[in-house]
Amino acid sequence: MADEIKDTNEKVKSSLSDTFDDSKITQDEEETVEHTKRRPRRRRRVVQNLKCPLCESGVGAKGVSYKDIYQLKKYTSVRGKIISTEKSGVCNKHQRQITKAIKRARYMALLPYSLDE
Repeated sequence: MADEIKDTNEKVKSSLSDTFDDSKITQDEEETVEHTKRRPRRRRRVVQNLKCPLCESGVGAKGVSYKDIYQLKKYTSVRGKIISTEKSGVCNKHQRQITKAIKRARYMALLPYSLDE
């Protein structure tokens, strides 16, 4: 019985060769990075030839209200950030009104500052 315990202890003992050595992998990655030149990334511009949806609907004279939450939610992302002019297709005048209205709605606790996940 004692011989069996000794045999199992000898089998369980691990040596340094049993462990995974990731230094080979990291060295290979470093070598490949050194050989290739990095080009600066080009930003893709989303060009949308859309007219401002607020100008078309005739919101221009009234302006954007902070009380209209459903309209403001269209111009916020899933996380609660304000969508940029390029993505939403809104003109500069209405973008300023939207940002002011969203900030007011956040202050009045009608819209969240950010969503918790």
